[in-house]
Amino acid sequence: MSSKNSEGKRTARERMAQERARQQALDKRRRVMVIAGAVVAVLVVVAIIGVVVGMSKTNKKKGPWKDALAKPFSAPANLSADGLGVPVGSNPNAPSLIMYEDFRCPICHEVEKALGPTLRQMADAGTIKIDYHIASFLDGKLGGNGSKYAANAAGCAQNAGKFAQYHDTLFANQPDELDDKFASRSYLLDLAGKVDGLRSPTFDACVNDLSVAGWVNKVEDAFQNAKIGDTPVTGTPTAGINGKTIDLIVKGRGLATPDEVRAQIQAAIK
Repeated sequence: MSSKNSEGKRTARERMAQERARQQALDKRRRVMVIAGAVVAVLVVVAIIGVVVGMSKTNKKKGPWKDALAKPFSAPANLSADGLGVPVGSNPNAPSLIMYEDFRCPICHEVEKALGPTLRQMADAGTIKIDYHIASFLDGKLGGNGSKYAANAAGCAQNAGKFAQYHDTLFANQPDELDDKFASRSYLLDLAGKVDGLRSPTFDACVNDLSVAGWVNKVEDAFQNAKIGDTPVTGTPTAGINGKTIDLIVKGRGLATPDEVRAQIQAAIK
C-alpha cells in the first residue's frame, strides 16, 4: 500500500466522521425543534382553554338575569296568599283554581284559546278565582330567556293592574316555542302597547330592569315541587282546584270541551 493510498483512506474516514457528526447535529436540532413545537402547541391549547373557561365563568356570573337576581328581592303587588300566584277574578274569597302555565308553552296557548274564556267567565262571575302560577322551565329545555323575561313582564303588568289583559296578549302573540322572541324586552314592551293604559315609565323600567326576577325564580322553584292534592305537577298547562286536578286534555282525544271543564270545576267545589 503506497503512502498516497493510506492518506486517501485516512481522509475518507475523516470525511465520513465529519458527515456523521454533522448528521447527528442536524438530528439533534430537529428533535429540539419538534419538542419546542409541541410545547408551544400545548401552551396554545392551554391558553385557549383558559380563555374559554374564563369566558364561561364570566358568562355564568354576568348577564342581565344574573345581575337582576343580585338586586334586592321584589315581587308584584296583590299576589295570592302563598306569594306565588297572580289572582284573577271578582271574588277574592272564591275557591282558587290554580293554573300552571309557561308563556313559551304551545299547549298552554291552545288551552287558553279554547278554554280560557270559560275559566275567565267563571272568575268574572265570582264562582272561582284563578291563581296563575307562571313557570319558566322551558328556557332550560329549549334554551334562551323568553319564559323568564315574559314572566317578569307579566309581573310588571300585575303591578299596573293589567295582568289578565297582558297575559292574554302574550299568548295571542306567542312565537314558535323554538323562537326565543320573548327574550326581547323591546318586543315585550311593544306587546304591552296593545293593552290600554299599560305602558308607562314605571312599567317600562320594570320590564327593562327585570325588576321581579327574584319572584319569577321563586315561582319556578315552587313549580318544580308542586302538587295538586297528592298528584305531582309534571308540566304545563296544569290546573287544579280543592286538591283535584282538572283534566284540560282528554287522553286519546285532545282538548276537553268548555262544558266538560266547567262540570269538573263545579263538581270539585261542591
